[in-house]
Amino acid sequence: MRVRSALAVLGTVAVAATAACSGAQGGTASGQATGTRPATVTGATSVLPSGGPGGPSLTWALPKFAVGRQLGWLLSAAPHAPLPTAEIEQHFDRTFLAAAPPAEVNQALEKYPGAWRLVSLDAGTAPTALVAGIVAGTADFGVTITTDSGGLIGGAVLTPAPSLPAGPASWQALDAAARGLAPDVSFEAASLGAGGSCEPLNTVSPAAPRPLGSMFKLYVLGAVADAVAAGRLSWQQSVALSADLRSFPSGSLQVEPAGTRYTVSQLADLMISSSDNTAADELAALVGRSAIEAQARLTSAHASLNVPFLRTRELFQLKYDDYPSYADAYLALAPAARLAYLQTVIDRRPLSGISATTAALASPRDVDAIEWSASPSDLCAQFARLYQGAGQASLGPVSAALSFNDAGIGLNRSAWPLVWFKGGSETGVLTLGYLARSATGRVDVVVLELSDPRHAIPSSAALSALSLVHAAFGLAAAG
Repeated sequence: MRVRSALAVLGTVAVAATAACSGAQGGTASGQATGTRPATVTGATSVLPSGGPGGPSLTWALPKFAVGRQLGWLLSAAPHAPLPTAEIEQHFDRTFLAAAPPAEVNQALEKYPGAWRLVSLDAGTAPTALVAGIVAGTADFGVTITTDSGGLIGGAVLTPAPSLPAGPASWQALDAAARGLAPDVSFEAASLGAGGSCEPLNTVSPAAPRPLGSMFKLYVLGAVADAVAAGRLSWQQSVALSADLRSFPSGSLQVEPAGTRYTVSQLADLMISSSDNTAADELAALVGRSAIEAQARLTSAHASLNVPFLRTRELFQLKYDDYPSYADAYLALAPAARLAYLQTVIDRRPLSGISATTAALASPRDVDAIEWSASPSDLCAQFARLYQGAGQASLGPVSAALSFNDAGIGLNRSAWPLVWFKGGSETGVLTLGYLARSATGRVDVVVLELSDPRHAIPSSAALSALSLVHAAFGLAAAG
């Protein structure tokens, strides 16, 4: 349901042989993973951090399983490559080292010098594999790591992010390229005015609502920020993960045991940077469905399309649990009756009923009916509202969450020191949303929404879409 960090999945290059991923659970790391989330310092510049090199890292969010411990080791050890053979042998299993000896491991690590900064994290449904988005110096890449039944690394693949294709040099060419990516396209590039309003620079059907995928999490984040500002929540408030709110990937919290505790700030970071669905559902339950619906009404002309405001687990149950039985029953109800159906039927369904197989994911399912919806103009207004609020010291974590992962857009950080990102995807849906502030203080927002109710959007479209968004910021700056 999201664009993977650095779009690294679009061009996999294995630099080390991998053994088959074991389904057995590895050993458990003791306590929290190495590293802590830097505290937000109050002050105009630190409240809106750059999120660039040297910025915040999600290292604290590593799962408390063997695979999390091993990724934590790799993050800390890789910058010191070449590593001693004995150290490598302590962390990789024999099968891996038979295919990729320590010398090859070091050669792979040495291609990425400098400190490794974790910006996103994704796990499957078993605690033996992680996909991480990493930034090291100017390099942006992915790491896929698996552990064997003994907790040693049985597979490790470094995936360099592909280079963005050259973007169009005019708004007219950009519009034409965008329309060629999917049957349904909405786009807006806007500059934020002095009062925080969106002043459009270029648009394609900007008021047309499209399915959002995980971009809906901007509304959850806004509801959480408002609750903090009102004193109803604290960023440091501890939340115990609930088995009833465990969702499916993306994210990593779905593999954590019920009762594992995270702060509200940590859940927000994971919800945005890694698009963690379990984190989103935990926060949605914490603030309440009505608060998120009220948040959408503040900035969206299409808020009624999101009532009742679905949780990610509910969407998965409707689309992948005995489809289309529950989906058809839900859609046959009047909007006012759907919440009761969610609470009395869908929320009581076991997670084991979901069958998100490759075949099930091959074609879109009700993307125009069972989804979250908003237009680019709606989303620009939400970005603007979040930006206005993040200037308050107490709401600095909003900017921190949105700054971790820029999905590899590659904006020059000297020219654009602040870059916020949230995107989303499911079969037939791809969305990209950015807010960036220039070194001169100019703030621009670019939102691109693509959807196809009948066919999957090709994976190549993600890279093309990102190239268009990158070009839009250049065109906006050029005036």
